[in-house]
Amino acid sequence: MNLKTLIDETANRADETLDGCTNPSEARSILLELLAAEHPELQQADLRKIAEQVTVILTNEGFFESGPGSGGWGSSDDDDESDGLAEDE
Repeated sequence: MNLKTLIDETANRADETLDGCTNPSEARSILLELLAAEHPELQQADLRKIAEQVTVILTNEGFFESGPGSGGWGSSDDDDESDGLAEDE
């Protein structure tokens, strides 16, 4: 099993699997439980590595700052649109 693929897939599902999670430590614990249930064939060291890498990715993306589904990205897009309207007028 390719760990990089599992890291990417797990990070992509973060909004649904970590709903309400507010810090990286809590996320790691949740991810370890989830991964152990979904992939019992993996060694504990691999599970920890995946959970840690997913947490790093999410931290770098600001997941724990804005929270899942907060619309932080949409806010900047809205600002861009209003700027464009002001220029057209």
